Amino acid sequence: MSSREQKKLQTRHAFFNAVLDLCMTGQSFSSISLRQVTREVGVVPTAFYRHFDDMESLGRALVIEELGGTLATLSDNLQIGRKRSFERQIAKSIQMFLYMVSEQPCYWQFLVSERYGGSEAVRKAINELIKNHGQSLADDLALQPAFAHINTYDRRLLAEAGVNMFFSWIIDWLELSYTEDHDDEVDLADIEDKKQLMLHNCTRQAQMLFYGAYNWKSTEETRLSD
Repeated sequence: MSSREQKKLQTRHAFFNAVLDLCMTGQSFSSISLRQVTREVGVVPTAFYRHFDDMESLGRALVIEELGGTLATLSDNLQIGRKRSFERQIAKSIQMFLYMVSEQPCYWQFLVSERYGGSEAVRKAINELIKNHGQSLADDLALQPAFAHINTYDRRLLAEAGVNMFFSWIIDWLELSYTEDHDDEVDLADIEDKKQLMLHNCTRQAQMLFYGAYNWKSTEETRLSD
């Protein structure tokens, strides 16, 4: 890669980071203006158009190029549904997921807050990412003997329920992590206790969902009648 191409890529990532930083302050993507973003990056507004057609294309590129990699990494590392290679498979997967959220808070906050946000382009891009992540989990479930009796359609529904459940934990987990990192007056031992309790509860929820599916009777007639 030439130095010019490298600089262009760095500027492109600077635009992504500017959006994420502004969203972390409480703004929604649809409320962020082009001038705000260019001011954050430190370039003139005309420089924006060397990289994106408009704010919608910036948001879509952010989701596909940055957040897509995050979800791909999650899919690669989650062990729920794969053939058992270690004990406490579900517990370790949930722990890995929540710790991953802690490592990249701006990415995950953007995903959950903009999933139903005001930008149609961003909303569609996020939903496509989540759809692909759900399919990846469904494919993993097909490898697990415990789910062999469930047909492809129902395994996909189970995966979608799991993904939606995981995403419902993100904001509460981020609030605990944010308090722990930025409030000097909090009792860190108390925060850690709350995080361990949440980790325990999330694990139990996942266990109830996936273990419960073991008893599900998957038939074509059930699917059509329901």
